[in-house]
Amino acid sequence: LIKAPRFLLKVQSKLKLLQRRLKRKTKGSSNWLKLQEKIARLHEKVSNTRRDWHFKLAHYLCDLADNIFVEDINFISWSRGIVRKQSLDSGIGSFINEILPFVAWKRGKYYLKVDKNGTSQDCPNCGAITGKKSLSERVHRCDSCGHIEPRDTASAKVIENRGKNAVGLTVLENARGGDLTGIDWVKPGRSS
Repeated sequence: LIKAPRFLLKVQSKLKLLQRRLKRKTKGSSNWLKLQEKIARLHEKVSNTRRDWHFKLAHYLCDLADNIFVEDINFISWSRGIVRKQSLDSGIGSFINEILPFVAWKRGKYYLKVDKNGTSQDCPNCGAITGKKSLSERVHRCDSCGHIEPRDTASAKVIENRGKNAVGLTVLENARGGDLTGIDWVKPGRSS
């Protein structure tokens, strides 16, 4: 897991101080305008550092993989929930919806959003539905195949499986059951 820096929370005390000072100034005065500009510069600095971190993270993820699969999440509902301040501070919506797809496209990597429904309920090993889990339940246990794994890891594997199925990347097997994924295939009609 990658821990996101808290961009806005780091400067929140300074921002509160400036906004408190702004409240005491006469609206429209030169000192009021100077403080407005200082506050705007602080917000711009936070925005720029967040954007820089997003691009660095996107390039790091593209270095790790050729295919990037993410859940298709409604981040607007996150901004209204209990974690609204943290989700808005991290800017996760703009990262997933704008920056990561752009960097993946520029670097020739495949990016795909998959259905978010049931990712923590499906078994990554056999595909069986294990049923709803409470948030306090942190371990995935499958009654069908006996697979036990941390819930977040199992959910990530389900997302990866859904992405691979959508793209058509399945493991090729020969008649004897051997794995053929290491073989370079030549497309029909092209000479090697």
